[in-house]
Amino acid sequence: MMETENQQIGNQIKPKTTILCSICDLAFTPSEQKTLICTNCIINQTDITVGITKEGIVNYCRFCHRYLRPPWTLCERESKELLSICLKRLRGLNKVKIIDAAFVYTEPSSKRIKVKLTVQKEVLNNTNMQQTFICEFVEHYQQCEDCKKEFTPHTWGAAVQVRQRVDHKKTFFYLEQLLLKYNANDKVLKIEQVDDGLDFFYKSKSHANRLVEYLSTILPIRVKPSKQLVSHDASSNLFNYKYVYAVDLPKVCKDDLVILPQKLCKELGGVGRVQLCYKLTTIIHLIDPLSMKCSDLSIEAFSLYENEIEVYNLKTHQHEFTVVDVERIHTRNLNESYISSSQNAFLPKLTKVTIIRESNNYVPVTVKSHLGDILKTGQVAIGYDLTQLTIESLEDISNYPECILVKRQINKEARKQRIFKLKRLEAQNVMEEEGGERKRNQQKKQNDQEEQFEEFLDDVEKDKEMRKNINLYRDEEKIKKLSKEDLKKKQKKQVQLQKKDNDDEWQDDDEEDDVKLEDLMKDLNLEDKPELAEPVDEAQDEINQFITKLEKVTIEK
Repeated sequence: MMETENQQIGNQIKPKTTILCSICDLAFTPSEQKTLICTNCIINQTDITVGITKEGIVNYCRFCHRYLRPPWTLCERESKELLSICLKRLRGLNKVKIIDAAFVYTEPSSKRIKVKLTVQKEVLNNTNMQQTFICEFVEHYQQCEDCKKEFTPHTWGAAVQVRQRVDHKKTFFYLEQLLLKYNANDKVLKIEQVDDGLDFFYKSKSHANRLVEYLSTILPIRVKPSKQLVSHDASSNLFNYKYVYAVDLPKVCKDDLVILPQKLCKELGGVGRVQLCYKLTTIIHLIDPLSMKCSDLSIEAFSLYENEIEVYNLKTHQHEFTVVDVERIHTRNLNESYISSSQNAFLPKLTKVTIIRESNNYVPVTVKSHLGDILKTGQVAIGYDLTQLTIESLEDISNYPECILVKRQINKEARKQRIFKLKRLEAQNVMEEEGGERKRNQQKKQNDQEEQFEEFLDDVEKDKEMRKNINLYRDEEKIKKLSKEDLKKKQKKQVQLQKKDNDDEWQDDDEEDDVKLEDLMKDLNLEDKPELAEPVDEAQDEINQFITKLEKVTIEK
């Protein structure tokens, strides 16, 4: 039913039309609402809070009284900081306009937080609707990271992270044997193996300092200490720290090819830019393959020119050379200043070696070498062929050798007759991966590491100086498999020195540097129980023999 009312506007009277609501039958003006429903019915039939979550969870740490925002934030109850955390837990507020927000009082022991919200939204034809509702949040107890550190029983208090960013682990294999020989790892809690090195965990800071001091006496290292606060007691002024020592080794290893910058060569006394690392102690020992003069590079000098020094490892850039002739260099043909130089440690071993290589169509090439006591005619040597390496810095160097001999190649078949073994540290591999392709990559890394360890054993077998710092143990299984002839070869022989022409030259057998049975230690296994049956039987036999002798003795008066 439609009714008409008159509305006076100025001198004119304009009729005003009203209709009845289809729900409550109340008269209203449809021109204002532009609907067939009155305003009250629109409010009753529409809920603008649909899609807004009315419940939520707030993470609360009962020890430090902080709420998870994140991060963990200290908030008082019914504070604006806590209100912002609660509003962020609600979904759907972006569709409405927040008019007011306030807390509704609840008991703290109830673990409930209630927030009264007033929101506004346009419903129909510029009709804004405002509605009030209450959201309830539950406090869930959760320990924050700081409280976890404080209440967790920490098994370690100091860690030593040893790193060397190279493609092989030759230095770590040698370091592992030094730690085992001198028992430098007796206080360690656990050892973790990573891609670039090892992590040692200790109970106290003094134990970690002991390892760092020992490493500084055997290797050139750079140490960077750091500490992290775990917990503290403000009343007694006690602080609990975790200490970490980052030990960084230089990227130079034994048998690596090193190219020095020109400025560093002048500081070392005018040495050549192309050098070969033949030993690694507290300093880096280098030898010039052209002049055969030795020089020492400290870790401070290496750190200063680290970005300018180029290093090439033997495993990636090695070449094979066949030895045709070996001619020793007599000391009388050398300069007196060169002979009297205290730095030249390879004076008795200097030789001129004639070699051939496949890349040069087997054309003989004569080079100087410091391996006079190792190389023999017909053997195969391993080294660097600088004519085949793509090194840009060699273009700026006018004088450098074509080839550099590093060591003698060892037959892989001889590994089967190796009579010694080495102990290993029990290290946990923290880089274990899952998945098909990742497992294959992990298996490939493991095979590569095993091959590198076999090469390290080859170096130990032929290097007397290295064996002085390593404990070698008898491999009983391989010793039993050897024949009688091979076993006789492993017996220790007296080295016969033959001096000629009043020089310090000497000759030795090919097997002199091999490991002998007398040099090996017997592996002691504490779990093996001694067999008591045989000693008891032997003792009983001796007693019976003694009694029979006593029966034959006659006593004369």
